[in-house]
Amino acid sequence: MKFIFGLMLCCTLMACQSTVVKAENIVSTAESLGFSSERLDRIATVMQSYIDQGKLAGTLTLVAKDGKIAYLNAQGMQDKAAGIPMSEDTIFRIYSMSKPVTAVAAMTLWEQGKFHMFDPISKYLPEFTNMKVYVSGSGEDMVVEDAKTPIRIIDLFMHTSGLSYGFTGSEVDKMYQKMQANPDEISRSNILSKIAAIPLVHQPGSAWNYGVSTDIIGFLIEKLSGQKLGEYMQQTIFSPLGMKDTGFYVAPDKVARLTQIYTADRKTGKTVVMQNEPLGDYKSDPEIHNAGGGLVSTMQDYFTFAQMMLNGGEINGVRILGRKTVEYMTSNHMPQHLIPFNSSSQGEGFGLAMSVTVDPGMSGFMSSKGNFGWGGMASTYFRVDPEEKIVLISMAQFVPIGFHRYHDDFRNLVYQALVD
Repeated sequence: MKFIFGLMLCCTLMACQSTVVKAENIVSTAESLGFSSERLDRIATVMQSYIDQGKLAGTLTLVAKDGKIAYLNAQGMQDKAAGIPMSEDTIFRIYSMSKPVTAVAAMTLWEQGKFHMFDPISKYLPEFTNMKVYVSGSGEDMVVEDAKTPIRIIDLFMHTSGLSYGFTGSEVDKMYQKMQANPDEISRSNILSKIAAIPLVHQPGSAWNYGVSTDIIGFLIEKLSGQKLGEYMQQTIFSPLGMKDTGFYVAPDKVARLTQIYTADRKTGKTVVMQNEPLGDYKSDPEIHNAGGGLVSTMQDYFTFAQMMLNGGEINGVRILGRKTVEYMTSNHMPQHLIPFNSSSQGEGFGLAMSVTVDPGMSGFMSSKGNFGWGGMASTYFRVDPEEKIVLISMAQFVPIGFHRYHDDFRNLVYQALVD
């Protein structure tokens, strides 16, 4: 078992819960929402160029403003070899776009007083008591030191915990890679102790490092709720919002809608079907629900989720979170000396499990202060702009997301179409 890697709408969003959005019903609304439909059509041209060049098999893009969809377009193929076209109800592996969903699930417990942000995670998950921090060396010569402060829950939300993912060649990440190379040795009963046994890459709270932090939040949710993560999400988020195609696996009667996943051939760079995809085939309920990257979803479902966030925690009369909770989640929590938290994210801070734009002038994209969102490893991407009241989502299925960076083009194409 693999674990780590993690509308017109009749002028409302009511149909969002049960009806697949049809693009032909919404094109005429673009101008009324302040967009130029002609300029929005540039999205299709650019996305098609990625498809024609063989970089992406297909894309599904959505732009909404004021709760109404201004643009929705499925292009290319869901599965090239099988000849299945991309569809508005295609199911995607959203990988790290699971993180904001997990954060919302956790915050429903926070609102009930189940935990405090500055609690040490060891208060609830004792495996993370007395953590060690990497200093130097490798193997038997590795030097570690005691963590000066405990990992706080806020550190998990912000990726300042010192936990990692195994994505680099560092000595610590090599230990993550070794653990991942033996999936049969990982179970619900030992995964936390195995992660906690690996030294942290830095002192808690002292730096930003992308890692399994959100995955640990998933175990916190299970501990506090007494339910498996997917069950708690179904009860508190998916069912109330009508997100009928979101979960940790695809039901048998929906498998035909699960898109093929692609990657680049290491020798030729050409797009090929990905073998041995992360987290398995998603066709059965996994033992461990990967909070950081394990969800599948559709454009319909994720739009509902994102619009709920833009609305301050409520949609269609269903409230998931309080307005101030969402404001807290989508505020920058990153200390000034850690902004920007990496070189490719100029102008970005970090909220709870999502990046937040703190300086649009430093960003490489058109944006607004307070814009928030995140992407998934297989090229799924979303942003929410509270200032412009915009939700933008792009879905593709190519690993890794940064290889072609089509979503960067998409983001700018959305903003250049605003003319109001």
